[in-house]
Amino acid sequence: MEFPTKVALAQAVPVLPQGPGWWYEPKYDGHRTVLRRADETVVLYAWCGRVVTQHWMDLAVAGMTLRPGTVLDGEAVIWRDGRLDFAAAQSRAASSTTRARALAARYPAAGGVRAVSGQEG
Repeated sequence: MEFPTKVALAQAVPVLPQGPGWWYEPKYDGHRTVLRRADETVVLYAWCGRVVTQHWMDLAVAGMTLRPGTVLDGEAVIWRDGRLDFAAAQSRAASSTTRARALAARYPAAGGVRAVSGQEG
């Protein structure tokens, strides 16, 4: 698999497709992120391919528990008071590295996973 990888972006359609090969998932309101677990590290990418690991270091640390070669495609989200806080996720994504770490300490991120790959290649 080549990195950064392209992600599948949602598209509005008049009727939901049916048949084999279609899956549906909840829509998480967060920051689209691809997590790549390499042999000795974790790298996170924004949907555009920009490396965003420093902004989501709490997810990178959690990703170290995954098997090397695992790739997750999903939303980095922040829960506050039992609800998703899109503004908090956007604020984290747009912050400096120092500010992102302070925000992570106060409001840790979680991941809403769209797709999982067990192997790169």
